[in-house]
Amino acid sequence: MRTPYNEFEWDKNNSGKNLKLHGISDTEIEQMFENPNIVIPHKEYADRRIVLGMTNGGKFLFLSIQHRTNTKCRPIHARLMEPDEKAIYDKQVKQEE
Repeated sequence: MRTPYNEFEWDKNNSGKNLKLHGISDTEIEQMFENPNIVIPHKEYADRRIVLGMTNGGKFLFLSIQHRTNTKCRPIHARLMEPDEKAIYDKQVKQEE
């Protein structure tokens, strides 16, 4: 499954932040949307989503985004997936093959 997002709204506070904090570049975040990914509704905010996906280099990432339009999102926070998140991702991707 791929999300419909192909436009990214980077604000000055978030661009480059994940590279400093978690070693994940803005380019890697955008690559998640070119590969199989899973979108999960955020538990607290109606306009936010959690995306589990993989970069072109094979990093498995957890990403929090703010939904803007059907094609645009604002990345908020990215980090490597935890083992339980990776299990969810693997199971979902395998079901969709």
